[in-house]
Amino acid sequence: MPANSPPLAMSTLLASPATHLRSTLPVATSCARRLTLLVRCSMALGCGLIASRLGLAAPGTAYQGAAAQPPPRLAYDPAAYELASFGPAGAKPWSQRDLQQAILDRAAHEKRRRELDVYYYRIGYTIAFRLPVAKRPTREDVPVGIANTTYPWLIWLSWDLEDRWRTLHAAWRSHGDREAGLLLQRELAALAGWDQFVELNNQTGLVTAHVAASLSLALADANDWEPALLQQARAAATALIERDAWPWFAKYWSDAEAHTPRRLHNIPVIALARAAQLARVLGSPRAEDMEKKMADVLRTWCRFRTGQEYHTEGTAYDGYLMDSVTEWMAGLPSRAELLRECRDAFRSLADEWIDLTLPGRPDLHAPVGDVEPEMMFWSPALVRLAAWSEWRDAAWLLSGVPVNRLPTAAVSAAREHAALFASALTAPVAAPREHPHAVTLRTGWSARDVATVVSLTRNTMGHLQADGGHLVLGWQGRFWITDPGYRQYRRGEEQTYTLGPEAHNCPVIDGQAQKKPASRLLDVDTDERGWQHAGVDLTACYAGLPAGALVRRDVWQAPGDGAAVVVRDWFRSLRPAAEIRTHWLGGTHLAWTFVRGWVRLSDGERALWLGTPSGGLVPSALNRHPGSRGPLTLTHTAHLGAGEGVRWWVLWCDPEGGWTPPTITPDGERLLLAHPARPGVDRAFGGGPGP
Repeated sequence: MPANSPPLAMSTLLASPATHLRSTLPVATSCARRLTLLVRCSMALGCGLIASRLGLAAPGTAYQGAAAQPPPRLAYDPAAYELASFGPAGAKPWSQRDLQQAILDRAAHEKRRRELDVYYYRIGYTIAFRLPVAKRPTREDVPVGIANTTYPWLIWLSWDLEDRWRTLHAAWRSHGDREAGLLLQRELAALAGWDQFVELNNQTGLVTAHVAASLSLALADANDWEPALLQQARAAATALIERDAWPWFAKYWSDAEAHTPRRLHNIPVIALARAAQLARVLGSPRAEDMEKKMADVLRTWCRFRTGQEYHTEGTAYDGYLMDSVTEWMAGLPSRAELLRECRDAFRSLADEWIDLTLPGRPDLHAPVGDVEPEMMFWSPALVRLAAWSEWRDAAWLLSGVPVNRLPTAAVSAAREHAALFASALTAPVAAPREHPHAVTLRTGWSARDVATVVSLTRNTMGHLQADGGHLVLGWQGRFWITDPGYRQYRRGEEQTYTLGPEAHNCPVIDGQAQKKPASRLLDVDTDERGWQHAGVDLTACYAGLPAGALVRRDVWQAPGDGAAVVVRDWFRSLRPAAEIRTHWLGGTHLAWTFVRGWVRLSDGERALWLGTPSGGLVPSALNRHPGSRGPLTLTHTAHLGAGEGVRWWVLWCDPEGGWTPPTITPDGERLLLAHPARPGVDRAFGGGPGP
């Protein structure tokens, strides 16, 4: 804010801080940078006052309920994206004119910048890089970040550089902005001064890929380039292939090693896809080998995705991978063939990105595993896949993502495929669905709908955790029952928390959390009443259970007035007096109250009730783990006298924000749930034979 600006009235900030802060920031910043700046402003203004009120609401709400809490002491507030309002409730889907204006606004900002300040949100550092970045930063140019490891400083830098360069490219090629074009040419030509296009640990990887992607985009069309700058940019691109990518390719992608899920994690496949793309653009003699290998890797990846490997790294990192893969495919002569072969795997990705979204906020995914809201890479990938396969439900969801949350790659892709978004779009079908790493139960995609995501981890890929059966509940633009949504790489309390039992609500048995990602889906269905259900066998997730032991979690979601999510944990053949401990995380800045043995979570207008028939929930069980960035944890402990039994949990959505909980009554194998205003009308869950 300019130094001569008048002081802001606190009433102005509290009336609509998200709107006000957004208006003070450059409208042309990339979607991730916008929220980053918003979060930093919230922390600077915090002092305990607006930490619980930043942004006030998801679209269409007035978040006023939580008591003030201290500002987060760690890197950033994990609820900032949920709380920041990006547009009015019921706003129309964006138009092509909106997308065009976004490019113009972003380009205007990028042309004014003289430095690139990169926010490393995981650890709370902001580092400025002078533009153009004429040499590769070294270890001496950046802090330690995380002891005993090379923090990915160049990855975050290359994220922001690529989005900047795509913005300038779009302004140049789509709008004839020669100033933007010349700026882009100069910055890409400056890459000729880099000694290597590798990470600070000297490994070919993601920075190699992002620079290759940017060079591929700009060098695909040599028209209107300044000859000297074109020569330098092509020299940089050739050096990237010959000096960095090709030796790595010959070593890592040797035919002597078979493809395995672990080898096909996002980093090497992204690097391969982008190197192949750049080699093709350059007409390099390396292109044929790289293209052939990339096609083989993609076919294998798709086979693992739809097979018993259940291949995934979660919504964010699947998107990160597929952004590169789909843009590589865009210029591939054999694209139609690959689309046919991989159709089921690609549709699985689309379903994952659609079904795990937060009701009312299609830009946010359920925080299961490493799900960073800054990583919107899934959006351009979904635009391309939806356009190629004419998936109108995917396009419907994308058209509701606020434009300022879309990276420039997604904005450009949506403009390229304008015909799809101009067609008759249809909302996805709301039904329970199995995904490689989760089961989703949901009633729809509006803020008033309810989505329950149950973790179903069953592979050993990174970015996922051993948290089978862990439940996240989204409603009214918030994740009310939540998860940290990431793994902290830096050792200490935060890493212990993000990976530990207090960050997940799957049962802890005799002090032992789950050790293996070995969930087994038993049932996923909808009954004649429209109630959705998922049953998951968690037995193999635990180590050291007695022979014949069984651990099963069933989740029902019942729509209607006072939507309910009911959880039944069923235990058999455990040791006598086995201890069952369950931890529940409430969304950051929601207000906690304890009423008649129930927990009431409130946003000031609505309430979510959490209860169990076997023992009341008490205030003394509420705690903030030292490693938490905001969510509080409620812990409940019970004992199974004979080593077997059932534990019920009820989550009841009260849109009126009342102060009377529902009534729950065990009835044999069933649980009866009654609305507080209609105590004589019961809904029955469970029943039938045991597991």
